[in-house]
Amino acid sequence: MKKFLFGVLVLAVVMVVAQAERTDRLDGRDAQLRGDNGPVQEMERRLEGMRAVLAAEGHTFEIGENEAMNFPIDQLCGLNPNLAGPEDAAFETPVEGIYTVEALPTSFTGKCGSVRNQGSCGSCWAFGIIGAIEGQWAYQTGTYYNFSEEHLLDCNTYGYSCNGGWFTAFNDVTYPKYFRYESCYPYVGVKGTCSTTPCNADYCSSWYYVGSSSSIPATSSIQQKIYDHGSVAAAVYVDSYFQAYKTGCFTRNATGNVNHAIILCGWDNNKCGTGIGAWKLKNSWGTSWGESGFMWIKYACQKVGYAACYANY
Repeated sequence: MKKFLFGVLVLAVVMVVAQAERTDRLDGRDAQLRGDNGPVQEMERRLEGMRAVLAAEGHTFEIGENEAMNFPIDQLCGLNPNLAGPEDAAFETPVEGIYTVEALPTSFTGKCGSVRNQGSCGSCWAFGIIGAIEGQWAYQTGTYYNFSEEHLLDCNTYGYSCNGGWFTAFNDVTYPKYFRYESCYPYVGVKGTCSTTPCNADYCSSWYYVGSSSSIPATSSIQQKIYDHGSVAAAVYVDSYFQAYKTGCFTRNATGNVNHAIILCGWDNNKCGTGIGAWKLKNSWGTSWGESGFMWIKYACQKVGYAACYANY
């Protein structure tokens, strides 16, 4: 009888331990599925609190869950003005042909291209540079090519990585240095060894800031460069509201230093209301963010347009 009871006790202990291990595995899987922001309920509570703030401040754009919210902002946003090269000042005075138009349209969509996903690597600076090049190529040739961000991540000569970079890396894709096609140098989202595989696409003849490397140019100046070059790369300040953006005209203007590179590829001078304009912004966080990867953001909000720059072909 004692042996029987002992056996039952051992079996019960084994079952409890097995159930605990199963629970741990499930909890671990749930945590993985939820990402770094915690349980679904906690995320929803956080979003509801943010929605209450937006309503109190009178904003009408919507926020919600997206893939980018699985990562901390400082992991996604790797644009760092402190990493600017000493030669940047030389690119603040464009030396190029003069583009003239009688009047810019009230709304315009340039060469936006497809939305990419940088994943958990803070390589937004590379996506900004390559996006501007792709816009310029499409403007000049009528065809939108897919060029390699990974090549710039791996091969830039400034030591830029997933931990940060700046627009200075434009110098690594201007003559005589080449950029590559995405098809033969695909993005993996980890800085690796620079490959010498011969799949050169072409090179930029030059690049310039629209204004300076440390300010926001006039709205009309950025519009002119989008009109003349297809799109421009620029900086913006990202906070939790920007990260959670879903749809509508983003009008919140929080205070902070620029930390993220994006593409500006269009505008509408009445998007946020009569006489209240906004940029069409392309992000690099995949299509689950924003309006299938795009955002409408009111002029100057979140310092959007800071250090705007463009490529010449």
